[in-house]
Amino acid sequence: MKFIRWNFLVPTVAVITLITIFNILFFDIILKKTLISSGEMIFGAKVEINNLSTSFTKVSVSIDGLKCADRNDYFRNLIDIDHIKFDAKFTPILKKKLVIDEMTVSGLKWGTQRKTSGQLPPKKEKKFNKKEKKDSKISKLFDSAKNKATAEFNKLPSVNAFSEIESQIKDFDVNKLIDKSNLQSVKEIENLSKDLENKYKNYQTTFENFKIEEKIQKTKVLIDDISKTKVTSFADISKTAKKIEELKDNKKELNNILKELDKAKKDISSNLNFSSQIQDIINKDVNNISSKLAIPSLDSRNISNMLLGQQWVNRVDKIIYYMSLIKQYMPEKTDKVKEQAKKREKGRDIIFAQRTYPTLLISEINISGTTVKDKQTSGLDFSGIIKNISSSPDMVSQPITLDIRGKNGTQNLAIEGLFDHRGTTSDDLLKISMAGASGQSLNIPENDYLPLINTANMKLSSRFELINGEFSCGADILIKDIKEKDLANIKGNMKYLAEITNTIKSFNVEANAKMDESNSLDFNVKSDIDKKMSDAISKLFSSKVNEAKAKIKEELNKIVKEQAKQAEDSLKSQKDELLKNINSQTNLIDDIKKSIKY
Repeated sequence: MKFIRWNFLVPTVAVITLITIFNILFFDIILKKTLISSGEMIFGAKVEINNLSTSFTKVSVSIDGLKCADRNDYFRNLIDIDHIKFDAKFTPILKKKLVIDEMTVSGLKWGTQRKTSGQLPPKKEKKFNKKEKKDSKISKLFDSAKNKATAEFNKLPSVNAFSEIESQIKDFDVNKLIDKSNLQSVKEIENLSKDLENKYKNYQTTFENFKIEEKIQKTKVLIDDISKTKVTSFADISKTAKKIEELKDNKKELNNILKELDKAKKDISSNLNFSSQIQDIINKDVNNISSKLAIPSLDSRNISNMLLGQQWVNRVDKIIYYMSLIKQYMPEKTDKVKEQAKKREKGRDIIFAQRTYPTLLISEINISGTTVKDKQTSGLDFSGIIKNISSSPDMVSQPITLDIRGKNGTQNLAIEGLFDHRGTTSDDLLKISMAGASGQSLNIPENDYLPLINTANMKLSSRFELINGEFSCGADILIKDIKEKDLANIKGNMKYLAEITNTIKSFNVEANAKMDESNSLDFNVKSDIDKKMSDAISKLFSSKVNEAKAKIKEELNKIVKEQAKQAEDSLKSQKDELLKNINSQTNLIDDIKKSIKY
């Protein structure tokens, strides 16, 4: 068969055979290594692929077990995908273009734990850092803003204040605060004691001035004289009448003395009870002594910045980094798409419609996966679609869109994205909404200054925008159903702080970051946790002060009672002697009055 050109056919078949054998044996390995190496230079962390297989007959690629470590946390995966599969169009490949109508990504997860560190080896890390220096102005701008915000947010309140409170309120010595010489209540007891002593003396002097015994004796003499008088003449009648008048005057004086004695008896007979008389003064002493308790103040303002700000900075850092990656690997802008030049032929021109493709086009990616399970919630299954991934958005005439949704009972997840790089402008928007999620998804480490956020339920609504190089983002977060810390396991100064955080069952957080006119990023975090902690601190400290006041009042009442008892005991003998004298004089007067018949 002379028409067969063996000198051409044999080498050609040999070359095709060698290429086929090479692809079967080595192409998958080379492609896998290339994807891993490229991924590590893009994400700055280890990329792992369990298995990669290709099919030249179907022009398809299948990837199993793709894991990309998180550069911000080397023991977590940024993405963890069980399976990726897609078929490519054959013809564009001949023109060095990759066109995929549909790609399937299943078993997508993020934030999964790693058993080994995802940090790159030193040589690759150095190569990545060298490449990073050439990043966009957004990344460079963020570095200085991050350092500034980190310095501000890391100013945690000192626990020294609680240490002082611990020593002053819990174990303070009342006796060290009470100076008996300056107690108004003790001084008042001394004054009352002196007043009573003077009163008793005045009564005694008054009774002596009454000359009761002298008057009684005089009355007896008059009664005796009148009874012995014999009226024999007019002069005897006049003399007897004069004595009777004198006797009546004595009786009147004795009645007046009886009234004074009775009045004095009632005045003196009242019980001696200095403590009840000076209760208002005791309360004043309690307040004066309590004012010596120098309770340190704990400034609760900006607690949300100090405690939640750093987490916000870290999240913005991550979002900016990956949004910058998207921008970095998008092609340079062109005013319009160049049309293919068509070769003119002789005769009639017949132009057939030909579809042109960009270098890379993925029309649709179907995604399914689940969120990470934790102690509070089960994993949430989600699914969604990404459309119009292209190396030349102007050729596709459609922006990249992202729509992922999931729902499981009270748990909801919605991720929406729009990345429009058509024309000379670029608009990137990412929205994330979550409800019924665990507080653990915030990845905020347990902190003595915060309630147990990891035990709470969370609702999140966030947005991230990168428009023509200007970045802004914001998030509204509701943390609720927070469980209390076990105070039995907390000792020392931190117990006061735990008592404060246990009063907080829910709080809101509003966080923002924006590039201002001077091309610097401004971070802002607001939360009602500031006021809630301030109120809790005030309530706790006021209750501790009240406890201290109760101890002071108890001790003060004890001191006052001792002082009052001493004063009352010293006055009791004077009081009893005076009452005895009053009763004796009263009996003498009553007896003599019975003898007076006029």
